[in-house]
Amino acid sequence: MKTLRLISILILLFGLTQGCKTLKIGKGNKESFKTQLIVFQTGNEINIDKPIMTIEIARKEFSLRFYNKKYDSENKKFYSAQIAAFTDKSEFDKIESGLSTSDLPCFEPGSGMAPSRSGKYEALIFNNSGHHYAPYENSESKRVTLLRESDGLFELEFEINTLYYDNKEVKMTDTELTEFYIAFLIDKNLNGIIDKGELNKLIIKIK
Repeated sequence: MKTLRLISILILLFGLTQGCKTLKIGKGNKESFKTQLIVFQTGNEINIDKPIMTIEIARKEFSLRFYNKKYDSENKKFYSAQIAAFTDKSEFDKIESGLSTSDLPCFEPGSGMAPSRSGKYEALIFNNSGHHYAPYENSESKRVTLLRESDGLFELEFEINTLYYDNKEVKMTDTELTEFYIAFLIDKNLNGIIDKGELNKLIIKIK
């Protein structure tokens, strides 16, 4: 009887120990960081908590806010948001989890579009075969705005004031578009595959 009780106590202690270990790993595992994409406009936030979402925004400036790791060129850890924009839904629909980025013209290696002289993108560019490559390395080397940093993760902002389509730049306040599409990707493990949890697809309707 004493032996049985001792075994039960040992099993209970082992279970508690493992539970504590799991909790510590979960809290400190930076590899499991979330994209946590947010659409921000005039003080309002829309949390993007599904792989594909339809949202409505006003006909004015907005931004994409998200978390990512530092772009570390020295150690070849090229963490970057990749943002592709479309007016053609059929191209947008081709992007799915499980695919290799090399199989998608908008995300394949070398398809990152060059920013303007400021180092940032001055407009959201609609391009079926290219994307905005948006890393943050430091205050001098960046394509997005740093909002804050915590525990090795950076909260970043990609601002969208102007759209570029039909070979012209149009301010958000002047666009005649009523709907467009954004595919937002962070390759968290840098394996060149769109894994579950790395892709957010937005159908954006303009009021």
